[in-house]
Amino acid sequence: MRVIAGDFKGRRLTAPKGTDIRPTSDRVKEAIFSMVQADAEHAVCLDLFAGTGALGIEALSRGAKLVYFCDNSPAALEALRENLDACGVPGARAIVFKTDLQSALRKSGGRLPPLQEKCNLVFIDAPYEMCEYYSQILIALATEEKLEEGARIIIERDAGKGGYTLPDGFIKIREKRYGSIGVDLLIYGEDK
Repeated sequence: MRVIAGDFKGRRLTAPKGTDIRPTSDRVKEAIFSMVQADAEHAVCLDLFAGTGALGIEALSRGAKLVYFCDNSPAALEALRENLDACGVPGARAIVFKTDLQSALRKSGGRLPPLQEKCNLVFIDAPYEMCEYYSQILIALATEEKLEEGARIIIERDAGKGGYTLPDGFIKIREKRYGSIGVDLLIYGEDK
């Protein structure tokens, strides 16, 4: 696994051993960024279920201003911090939250982490068994005012399983399949 373009191009990223973390393949990452390249430069990003940070670090490499990384796995957070250090990302451009989004979403009134700025690019790459929470995540992003109008949201999911319900305010503008992986590009708000 490596950074495929931009300032950190070619940098190897580490991932914890085992099957708990499922890093996005270079092929899928390339496809994702071909969809949002124009949106990545100067973006404020949110990388939910960040794992190793591969998507957020790719966004930083391609000119994103700031990325909020969220994960709750100690092994993933350790790999994420190692990857940020290896790329020389200053702390002002990468804010890491240790947060259990699954538990937060199960609780009534569970909230997403506090962000200093609204985001215009969001990556949601949860464990595939959490697809049922995608609608809740989108609703939380909107109701907690985490998104700018016109924000782009990338959802990576198991292409073979049922989808999720698209809440009001979101439109799916692209859907791609890469083997067993589905990638959806959504837009939020009025700037469609």
